[in-house]
Amino acid sequence: MEQSELQRTARLVEMNRERFHEVQERIEQVINVLGEHDVTATILETLSKKNHDAEMKMHVSIGAGVTLTCQHPGGGEGTTIVDLGSGIFGERSWSDAASLTRERMEELGALLENLQSQSQQLESTIASLAQSFTAAAETQSQPESVQPVEEEEPQPEPSEPTTSKPKRRRGGMFGNELTLDD
Repeated sequence: MEQSELQRTARLVEMNRERFHEVQERIEQVINVLGEHDVTATILETLSKKNHDAEMKMHVSIGAGVTLTCQHPGGGEGTTIVDLGSGIFGERSWSDAASLTRERMEELGALLENLQSQSQQLESTIASLAQSFTAAAETQSQPESVQPVEEEEPQPEPSEPTTSKPKRRRGGMFGNELTLDD
């Protein structure tokens, strides 16, 4: 494998690693949203099962440690405002809002499975690319480690200093070993 192909493989490994990290972040975000949906659906389901004839008092957290006190006068199931999609909000009963939230959780679950599948594919792609890079780098570095020993014997030739300079540049401070950055 030539130097340019090694560099291309290294870039592919790095690009796939970046994509893998992006997918992992999205997985975490989806898991967080699923957790929020589960809490919301559970609360709505609990409220919809309560005795609707009695008055209810509850506290609703709005964030930053602030809680609102809410009252439901009784006489029927309460309602809530729900995002129906595309920025449209509608008033729904607690049970309808709970079922809508559970449907969204199913969709998010499918998205999570898709992201996890992508993550596994990227992980295997990264592993195979890294293995091929390592194998190619080892095969390329083995002949180079043999060449300097052979070249040391005919040192009086003036062309030798010019051939050793490119080897120093390519290897950098780590000698002749190639890394993923090369």
